Amino acid sequence: MGCACCLELGLTCLPSSANPHRVFHNISAVEGQPFFTTIAGLSVSLAGFGAVIAWLRDDPSGWDPVNLWRVKTIVRHALTIAFLCLSLVPIHTFTQDEMTTIRIGSALVALLAISDVWRVRNPDPVVWDPVSLRVFVTTSGALLLLGIVNVASASLGLLQALVLFLLTSPAAIFFNFVREMGSRPGSVGETDPAE
Repeated sequence: MGCACCLELGLTCLPSSANPHRVFHNISAVEGQPFFTTIAGLSVSLAGFGAVIAWLRDDPSGWDPVNLWRVKTIVRHALTIAFLCLSLVPIHTFTQDEMTTIRIGSALVALLAISDVWRVRNPDPVVWDPVSLRVFVTTSGALLLLGIVNVASASLGLLQALVLFLLTSPAAIFFNFVREMGSRPGSVGETDPAE
């Protein structure tokens, strides 16, 4: 026996283990799922733009260390954010608990912050000037702290803010990369001042 909407769709109603009087419809949606899937889509788009920039480059061996770091970081961060956002759906499907899903998502944000700081433990001085490194480590520390706080508090709004903030990294790197295209001697788009 099932509810009218499940019978209409040909689905089987299953009682929820958390509340036997509530029924879920074999279609699990985490609260805020449209937000997370939108962020995942934007992240994949940024990764794709980074890959297109790399593909359009005539001679990949001529990349300077900063631009090579930029392309790699755009793709790595963007795909990691997409994975994090999309992983919330199966986590919620398995747990059927919003709070647990938010806590696991927040723990993943904290792990990402730890991973990023670990990655720059021996920074390349060509890529990382001292001020940029301090800003990066400080913001990563803040993400770690807020992620840990949200493991305890399980706030959907805070998790969404953390994920949105994570997206600023590949977006800002991409913006700077595009802004500086054509500004170096011999680069595509440079105009001759004598013209």
